[in-house]
Amino acid sequence: MKHIHIIILIAFFAVQKNMSFAISIDQAVAIAINNHPVASAIPFSEKQPVELEPLQLRYWHAGSFAGTNNIFTATQNFGSVPEHYRRSQHHRRAINTQQAKQILTVEELAWKVKAAYMDVVYYRQRLEIMQEHAPRFEVLIDIAEARMLADSMPELTRISIGARYAAYISSLYIANEEAKRAELSLKRIMNIPDEQIDISQKILNMYQIHPHKPFNERFTPIKHQALYDAQIAEAQSVIQLEKSRLFPSIHAGYIYQSIEGTGQHQGFMLGVSIPVWAQRARIRQAQIDLATRENETQYSQFADTQHVEILKSLLNEYFILISYSRENTLVEAELIYEEIENDFLSGRITDFAATFTKLHDAINKELKHLEYISLYNHAALELEFFTQ
Repeated sequence: MKHIHIIILIAFFAVQKNMSFAISIDQAVAIAINNHPVASAIPFSEKQPVELEPLQLRYWHAGSFAGTNNIFTATQNFGSVPEHYRRSQHHRRAINTQQAKQILTVEELAWKVKAAYMDVVYYRQRLEIMQEHAPRFEVLIDIAEARMLADSMPELTRISIGARYAAYISSLYIANEEAKRAELSLKRIMNIPDEQIDISQKILNMYQIHPHKPFNERFTPIKHQALYDAQIAEAQSVIQLEKSRLFPSIHAGYIYQSIEGTGQHQGFMLGVSIPVWAQRARIRQAQIDLATRENETQYSQFADTQHVEILKSLLNEYFILISYSRENTLVEAELIYEEIENDFLSGRITDFAATFTKLHDAINKELKHLEYISLYNHAALELEFFTQ
């Protein structure tokens, strides 16, 4: 059995990577934002040049018994002053919507990076706890091997001990793989090469939400409100833009005509055009789009509020579980460890299967407490995102 133990320890040491530097959770967020194509994009420009329809140029050439006729015209539609104003207004509202989406992307990315960072801390600490208690199992195996050689152990007990030890070794390998996957997930969401960084946080603590806000303001579901307001304002500006197109559009033009035998003629044109039926249909469609957006916003606000209440409930549940675990099950686990250590020193171990079970249960209590903190942190980070 000794050579198995040595191989296991070598494998665990091999997975500890030599990272170039360690970063905090806030530094991880900053790196991810800098590497994200949308989060790091240049802010949108609020200036919009005046848009005119293309200049229309026409040329005709005709021939007859009387001679040739050449005509050239250039016309420009300048639109209307109200339309230019409303188009500029709509452009600003559209920019506000895009900026709100960009801010939301940044904050959602920060939430996911923090969650991935916490996962790395959780899975690494989980692996460390399991490795810390591995020597106790090895001592049990050594004592059991001595009893086997002395033929003082039933065959069923030998098989049971071997199976339990193999199961624990398998759980160590699984925990090791989970820790590696957590690291890869963090590096993927940060968009950085593998084996480039390490994390500075080693102990998983309970995440504190909005520590600088008054308690009654910490859990207000306002995350998407800026985006909702910007989208409604943009939809309203579309209605105003379509209405502005009911005003007369100003047209101006130039004409040049050359008729063989009579000479050349040129002149200027000025006119207006008023849309009626088609434009009213566009206004009606814009009004329908606004009503749809308002209904969607109302539903989304309700869904956000309900989701925040669910997260608050989960947070309270995990807090209770953590408190109970800290005050009861961790204390119980520590007493079990002390009892097993005393049995090791005094040589009182007789029921190896029962000792294996007690040690395994104590480790599970410690791991369960860590899992409660991880679940609490995930709920806290999501609640922070929805209530910033």
